[in-house]
Amino acid sequence: MTNFLKHIFIVFLITGCQSLNNIGNNIGSTIGFIEEDPFAPTKIQTDYKNFLKSNWIKRNTNSFKFSEIGKKRPAKNLFFASSGDRLFSIFDNLEVIDITTGETLKEFSINESVMSGVAAGYGVFVYVGENGEIFVNNIESGENRWSAKLNDQVLSPALITSRYILVQTSSDVLYVFNLSDGETVWSKKAQPSLLSIRGTSSPMPYEGLVFTSFSNGRLSANRITDGIQLWERPISVLKGSTELEKLKDSDSQAIAFEESVYAANFNGSLTRFNIRDGEKIFSVDLSTSKPLLMWRDTLLSSNTDDEIIQFDAINGNEKWRNSSFKYRKISNLVIHDGNLLFGDYEGYIHKLNLQNGEILGISKSKLNSIKNIAVISNDLIIQDDLGSIEVLSIF
Repeated sequence: MTNFLKHIFIVFLITGCQSLNNIGNNIGSTIGFIEEDPFAPTKIQTDYKNFLKSNWIKRNTNSFKFSEIGKKRPAKNLFFASSGDRLFSIFDNLEVIDITTGETLKEFSINESVMSGVAAGYGVFVYVGENGEIFVNNIESGENRWSAKLNDQVLSPALITSRYILVQTSSDVLYVFNLSDGETVWSKKAQPSLLSIRGTSSPMPYEGLVFTSFSNGRLSANRITDGIQLWERPISVLKGSTELEKLKDSDSQAIAFEESVYAANFNGSLTRFNIRDGEKIFSVDLSTSKPLLMWRDTLLSSNTDDEIIQFDAINGNEKWRNSSFKYRKISNLVIHDGNLLFGDYEGYIHKLNLQNGEILGISKSKLNSIKNIAVISNDLIIQDDLGSIEVLSIF
């Protein structure tokens, strides 16, 4: 009996060890098939030529707003503005900064919690409070000229012209105010989208018209003086049946040239329309929430995968595509001296050849994830996700 039990025990051990070994092999095989995150930011090469020199940096220590009940809440859609050689940005207060030296020239008290940023031009600066009230102040004295309640948030820059201020709210209402006294000249409310998770675009004026794209994926053309609508067209058509596929938000400001206007949207298309009647000239696949950029007879955009694409503005054909920065959360694109510049989530700034998309340079800023970028003369102004600003010389 004892020998029999021993044999049973040995068989059990052998079987158990084989089972454990098989389990281990299966685990190893399973682990071997685990792939890397397909949406992980692409690793970049940093051995390209440096092309920037830091002039000054101003940290934002007020990147979190406090509500009335004291809950901490991050600021959204921060953006700055410029007028001449001055920079306007909201830190603890609104500061007017010398672009060359970084010196704060003036500081104006801001009592409201501002969800986004500031616009400046034509003798005023404009911002919208968290409660949806727009404030228009004298650019020299900071004195309030007028204010108006919109009863909704504004996440994109106000547009200032010589006669009007145009503001688009997050609920797809476009307001046109008289610049001098704040009288509402006209307003337009778009048919709301059933589902929207993006931001809002800014209206774009051109030859007496204003072009506005909305969260329902449509572009409208209205007379800027009285709001009479000339046409309204969808930027793209539905391409699927799921809720995500139905998202068609257009957060990109339209861009016009000669007799054409171009618009793009999320999960949709880049479309060229005839300015006068809205006839569609071409439409090509593009999913983006970033601004379009025109250079000569081409259009440039970054898609939602952070690929940079250049299109022929005449027929929509793709001229080149650079996929070296996929999922790096790149900023808007700007042009300087025939080159394309943009920032990314690690604070790097990249330079591409506009002719072929070839990488020409890379520089490391002192900021965090870069959200906004602008060129003024030979200076590059960048702003990160915390609202800090750095100005660099391009060489």
